[in-house]
Amino acid sequence: MRPTAIVMNMFYTGLGIARSLGERGVKVIGLTAHHGIYGNFTRYAKTVFCPDSRNEPEALLAFLLKLGPRLGPHAVIFPTRDDDLVFLDRFRDDLTRYFHLVVPESSVLSACLNKWETYSWAQQAGVATPKCWLIEGDSDMQRIMTGLSYPCVLKPVAAHYWRQGSNWELVGGRKAICVSSQEELLTEYAAIARADHRALLQEMVPGGDECLVIAACYLDRESNWVAGFNTQKLVQVPEMFGTGCVVQTVNRPELFDPTIRLLQKMHFSGLAEVEYKWDAATGDYKLIEINPRPWDQHRLGNSCGIDLVYLTYCEQAGLPAPAVIRRPPGHKWIAEDTFLMTALRMLWKRDRKLSSLWRLARGKRIYAIWSTRDPLPLLAYLFTRFIPGLIGAGARSIWSALARRISYNVNPQKERTVL
Repeated sequence: MRPTAIVMNMFYTGLGIARSLGERGVKVIGLTAHHGIYGNFTRYAKTVFCPDSRNEPEALLAFLLKLGPRLGPHAVIFPTRDDDLVFLDRFRDDLTRYFHLVVPESSVLSACLNKWETYSWAQQAGVATPKCWLIEGDSDMQRIMTGLSYPCVLKPVAAHYWRQGSNWELVGGRKAICVSSQEELLTEYAAIARADHRALLQEMVPGGDECLVIAACYLDRESNWVAGFNTQKLVQVPEMFGTGCVVQTVNRPELFDPTIRLLQKMHFSGLAEVEYKWDAATGDYKLIEINPRPWDQHRLGNSCGIDLVYLTYCEQAGLPAPAVIRRPPGHKWIAEDTFLMTALRMLWKRDRKLSSLWRLARGKRIYAIWSTRDPLPLLAYLFTRFIPGLIGAGARSIWSALARRISYNVNPQKERTVL
């Protein structure tokens, strides 16, 4: 009997894991704290509602410890967010009684989630990086600003800190912040310090989103390289510091050597998405971050013959590893919900980049939500999110136009003065 796979959260990443394993006959349980999410409707997983790892970790632990004994052989738990990694690491000793955890050892996980530690390990491994400075308070800021060149990027030391509680609102819902002057840096740091006084300041690597490339890989328990593939971001939303919306498989084997050198130096094991950015000025790929878990576009591995999720499951479950048969690159992964909303905003604003957006989406494609074999998730998204969102946006636009018209009719002289 093959162990059950448990997927934490049923957004892009979790839905993709359920499909990768469910298509191979693995029993999948999808944990979700969110009603109405598209991934809850997949045919490849039994969805179970439970507490959230970010907001109710102790309650989720109690839920899993009750569930574990009923599943038979040790189930394999796949995290899909940094909060899930933190949860699994915090309760590692309790959970390993019933589960195999797809998470690196504690010290390695800390080195991946903490961007300053990642930078330090990269320096030791001889892997090129942008220059970085650690900010722990105003005194550090004053010291760092001397001789600093702009633009540069302000980031959280650990990304999940900015997502906790009300922090996401305090940082303006941004994953990273581009700063172009000393005044802007001081202003932005004062704002984010309300969420976390620790921050990372990083040199800005020139180039657009298309310069971002990925080494996706799996290393076994002894930190031996098993398999990997490459992807390239074509569209991020928002641009520069957003989430990949159109991503394609490419052939960049030169990224594997620095990736192996870095991860083995750290004694990493498991799944990783290692992101680099090409710096044309220096002729180097520079390390941006290590994502030590499954990520949104991992299903591109199926397209190029390297299913890292199934490789991970097989090792955790004690099953023989499947053969890796490489296929030519060129497939694209599209987050169709984000893509559609971005296209509609561009159409509304008559943005000339719209034609470029459609061009970048052409070719062999797979989608974050849509699948001909599993259509219900997209239908759920359309009827619970997309259509109501369009209606709401249309109603707000009409109301705004009416309000302006009423204001003009009541006081046309004032309106002309303002204009």
